[in-house]
Amino acid sequence: MTGRHFIAIIFASVSCLANAQEADTLVAASVLSARERPVVRASEELFIPSQVAIPMQVADVLRHFTGVQLKDYGGVGGLKTVNVRSLGSEHVGIFLDGVQIDNAQNMQVDLGRFSTEGISSVSLFNAMSSNRLQSAREYASGAAVHLEASRPEHDALKFRLRGGSSGTFNPSVKWDKLHGKNLALRTEAEFLTSNGRYRYPCFDTTLVRENGDIGALRLEGRLYGNIAGGEWDLHACGYASERGYPGPVIRRAAGFPFSAERQEDMDAFIRGGWNRDWTTRYSTALKFKFSDSYMHYATHPEKNPMAIPCDLHYRQKSAYLSLAQSYTISQPWSVDFSTDLLENALDSDVGQFVTPRRTSIWAALACRMIYDKVRASASMVCLGAWDRLKTPQAGGWSGEDGFRNAWMPSASLYWTPADWLELDIYAKKTYRLPSFNDLYYSQMGNSSLQPESASQAGADIRLERQHGAWHTLARISPYYNRVTNKIVAIPTSSQFRWTMLNIGRADITGADLKLEEEYLREGLSLSLCLRYSLQRALDHSTEGSLTWGNQLPYIPLHSGSISFTASWERWALAWDTGLTGERWSRSANTADYRIAPWSSSDLSIRRSIPLPRAGLSVGLSCNNVFNRRYEIVQGYPMPGTNAMINLELNW
Repeated sequence: MTGRHFIAIIFASVSCLANAQEADTLVAASVLSARERPVVRASEELFIPSQVAIPMQVADVLRHFTGVQLKDYGGVGGLKTVNVRSLGSEHVGIFLDGVQIDNAQNMQVDLGRFSTEGISSVSLFNAMSSNRLQSAREYASGAAVHLEASRPEHDALKFRLRGGSSGTFNPSVKWDKLHGKNLALRTEAEFLTSNGRYRYPCFDTTLVRENGDIGALRLEGRLYGNIAGGEWDLHACGYASERGYPGPVIRRAAGFPFSAERQEDMDAFIRGGWNRDWTTRYSTALKFKFSDSYMHYATHPEKNPMAIPCDLHYRQKSAYLSLAQSYTISQPWSVDFSTDLLENALDSDVGQFVTPRRTSIWAALACRMIYDKVRASASMVCLGAWDRLKTPQAGGWSGEDGFRNAWMPSASLYWTPADWLELDIYAKKTYRLPSFNDLYYSQMGNSSLQPESASQAGADIRLERQHGAWHTLARISPYYNRVTNKIVAIPTSSQFRWTMLNIGRADITGADLKLEEEYLREGLSLSLCLRYSLQRALDHSTEGSLTWGNQLPYIPLHSGSISFTASWERWALAWDTGLTGERWSRSANTADYRIAPWSSSDLSIRRSIPLPRAGLSVGLSCNNVFNRRYEIVQGYPMPGTNAMINLELNW
């Protein structure tokens, strides 16, 4: 199937559904309200404007979600990736306004790049989202993090200044302008710099973390409007950064440079969408994205003689198109059909100058049944991917055997037997295609790697009561995941080059618990939230081996958090304590690889000050209040007590 066949399928499906909806253009209002109800609710959701903790990055928001592990290499500029319910970061889709953020090179999305500025909400779906007019890639994600941008509602100008420990300086400006009723403009600019220096204990002494600095600039522009009876938006973004990677801490001679690794990034993309309700029965949503990313990675062996010499350049380009359609057959039935096309290309001077191209097509068919107390959905996603290669030796494109395909079914059921009780049940299957690094930039190259598959099943039981000024929410979510054909890296004589293989199986059994109590009355708001996660993620790769039945690397058996917020008039206070049990950095759960349990507490306070024709907000946050020494990734010590001041001025 070619791109032309894909376009033909899209327009043929539009024509068929459009002809069907012409038969009946008037539907009762009850159908309109019913079709908007989701079958599956977000397991966690935070609305950024209401937060007190002054998060700088999306990673700061996600690190206290239930069942989420955040890999953090330390400091403002350290790499941050998210893992949900032990599936691995490659199985977690990060979506910005419904469009997935890509990295075909290694599939690692660095959440440290995403500021909370301009983001209205962050939602986590552990299995699937059931919103109407989803892209096919949303159906195919094992877990999904949705970032929703806020839309301008009136003319406004906002300055924000953050600064504090490690020489952090982070100014930003946001300007909203309405042009009549049908056009709104938002422009944003943000600059971040930090020297990344902080003290940490090293055996019998105290050292200062070096080479963790960062300088980054982000420029964004968004347009929102109405055209041809539908809503549209256009988003352009440019991001540039230069940072250092401090490397792991090991015992070496005093003054020896631990790391001299540097990385430069220059990313740009343009994204847009248009959706319209053609009738009360039929709706469509069109989305597109073009991106260009450049990365330069160097180890600078002249500064660190023990480093493997590397001076690598990558340029990744991608083009994405998605069409989603929703048709209400009759109350309570509706059907959705989504088709996505993605073209990825990567140019690099790594290895033998392999230049890979990948064309991927997703097609998703979903059906929903919605009653007041019972809702159900089922979907089937088909994925086809074609890889082509160009090498200096071949002198042209090849890849006749580069086709990979997968089928991904899913189903969910919602039932509310009482006003205070809700039950969700789901099951689905997902696949992870090997990244370009996995296939083509290893020691030997393994183009026969199979997709990594994951089978997921779980339930969500929610109890919610409102009694006077008190609101109680309790949630328990048991689940089971099985990952097969797991892609693993086998080291060779060079630690920079790896051989990629499909081996093993992981069985993951767990449960997430959440208990929240809120009190609201006469300007006073109090909230206490307790979260706990149990994850038994066992390595069942080779029966009888030393690693059989051991906990997977970096997955704690027990973890949780305690959060308390209070607001009164113009004052707000927040306290958050995260707790993580012991972990291991390898599947061999021995003392050499054990990572000790840790906890960290954060405190923040904010005061709003009204000004003539403006508003001022002053905030102070203190992270790791008790100066705990801990590591999220072995060998990468996290900062001790650090503080940040936040000033916001709104017109």
